[in-house]
Amino acid sequence: MARLLACPFCRAMYEQTEAKTCTVCGMKLVPFERLPPSADALAEEPPLMPSLPEDELLPLLYAGRGRGPLLVLSVLGIALFFAPWVVIVMPEDVVRTGFDLARGRAGWLWGGVTGWFVLIPLVATRRTIHKLRGIRPAAVAFSAMTLGEVLVLLALPPPARRVPIELHFTWGLYGSGMVSFVALLVSLFLGGSLPRLPTPPVVESSAGKTLH
Repeated sequence: MARLLACPFCRAMYEQTEAKTCTVCGMKLVPFERLPPSADALAEEPPLMPSLPEDELLPLLYAGRGRGPLLVLSVLGIALFFAPWVVIVMPEDVVRTGFDLARGRAGWLWGGVTGWFVLIPLVATRRTIHKLRGIRPAAVAFSAMTLGEVLVLLALPPPARRVPIELHFTWGLYGSGMVSFVALLVSLFLGGSLPRLPTPPVVESSAGKTLH
């Protein structure tokens, strides 16, 4: 079978030995297989599936759907880690922050502040509703870590051994617990609910039937 040539303008086809230029347009003929799809062929192709609302990219500084509040609470949780947590009256008068306690015998307190540090980039890099909803379990876990530590300290204060100890928990500890609790609630609903899909337009057919 002879190779076909075609006009790139009017798309008239010729055999390879029939002509070198189009007899209608005067354009130089090219191999038929090198022509791009025609407008009619493109019109017959099925349309691309539109992206869902939950997959649309959100602005970099978007603060809705719990994203902004959770980032602010994470920064506040880190700041409160360096606030006074305990006031020791006996055997010496001294104030200890969460950082001081973690550097001492309560090394397990590093877990809470580490959770805040991880939560900030985790939330900041999620810029679609779908991705925000996807990190809910991780956000809940990291947000609840400090609350768990605070509850352990309140329920099991350091025991007095050889030397009597008198201490009082202060605002930094309670503030850390409150921030962690609020962040936990925000994380449970991070990303919000899925947006409603737009209602398809109603079209009346020639037969009087309603089409969507």
